[in-house]
Amino acid sequence: MGNGGDIVVCPKSQDILDFYENAGAVRAFKTEGTREKVLEEVFRNLERLSPRQAKQYKTRASEFMDDTEFKKDVALTDIKDSKHLFTPKEKDCSVQQIAIRRKEKGLEGKRFIVDETLWNQLSPRGQAGLIMHEVIYEHLYKLGEEDSVRARKLNAYLFSNKVFADSQDSYWRFITDLNLPIYR
Repeated sequence: MGNGGDIVVCPKSQDILDFYENAGAVRAFKTEGTREKVLEEVFRNLERLSPRQAKQYKTRASEFMDDTEFKKDVALTDIKDSKHLFTPKEKDCSVQQIAIRRKEKGLEGKRFIVDETLWNQLSPRGQAGLIMHEVIYEHLYKLGEEDSVRARKLNAYLFSNKVFADSQDSYWRFITDLNLPIYR
């Protein structure tokens, strides 16, 4: 089937699982505006830290909307690849599948399926985060990753205030500590 992206849905808020798990670091991320503006800021930081990776991710992110089939009034099948270690404590909150990346393109020629209702509930930062999650996870999946744990950690890092201050050495130490097969 492929892999996917999850969202934490509560009555008054929604956020992608990547940000929910790392709420303290990501909450501090100050960039606001359209999802494109948020992505611009993420790529500006990544270009400083890893120009080659930034170029690859930026290209793939720019293709995301055209490569996505948005579905209304559906509940996407849960893809068991997140391996998250906790769920929301609040009884009215739940983890739901918001995106699926197909192994093969669908009949429409699209790689991704996204729950349009959940997508529209996300903030521009959440939409940018989901796009980056899918880009990162697709990259790591091609390198042999079987779950999204490390993709979520990298995504949350790229949306944290820490990334603004880190040097290239700090970034590559982070990549090494995550044991990711990404090279300079």
